[in-house]
Amino acid sequence: MGPLRIGFFYGVIAVVVALAADLRFLFLDPQTVPDWILAAIEEFRTQLVLTTILFFGILAAMSTQPTRAEPGVPYRSLLLRDCVLAAAVVAVMAGLTLFAATALNATVFADEIRAYASDATPSIVAYNEKVAGRLQNPPPLPPASEIEAGLQPPVLRDLGRSLANIVLRALLVGTAGAVVGLIRGRLGTPGDPKPR
Repeated sequence: MGPLRIGFFYGVIAVVVALAADLRFLFLDPQTVPDWILAAIEEFRTQLVLTTILFFGILAAMSTQPTRAEPGVPYRSLLLRDCVLAAAVVAVMAGLTLFAATALNATVFADEIRAYASDATPSIVAYNEKVAGRLQNPPPLPPASEIEAGLQPPVLRDLGRSLANIVLRALLVGTAGAVVGLIRGRLGTPGDPKPR
């Protein structure tokens, strides 16, 4: 498969993870989810999504092979180009999904998110207090109002930041794809399979 198909395949998986993270309030009930799981989800959700996009971008770059030969262009250059393209497709797909989810969360799902924030805050506060009670010198705990404010829905002006994040993610994941392409090109041998 070419870089676009490979990127699309891994991009779909990254999109599913991004949707699950951004629309978690639709299927998570803060009353029944253990407080430590709820606190971990809210603490590391953004990092998990970015790590997932980067991981699947690297997998896409590792899986792609040049399928279009161009006269006079070395195989390594074709490999580098296709690795970057496959990784960037993953990042763009996930970024557009997060942009759409931000728009939905700021409008359609705003009330559901506020209700989720109100229900989740006591569990997160209770978990933070439980952890702090086990430490000799615990750091100051954020108040419930600050935690609840962090769980509130985005506003429409956040769409501009979401668009900028698409570009930044594409650059980051594309760079990771370039590194993978360079490594694969250096580790290759003259007997490497030629592009089909």
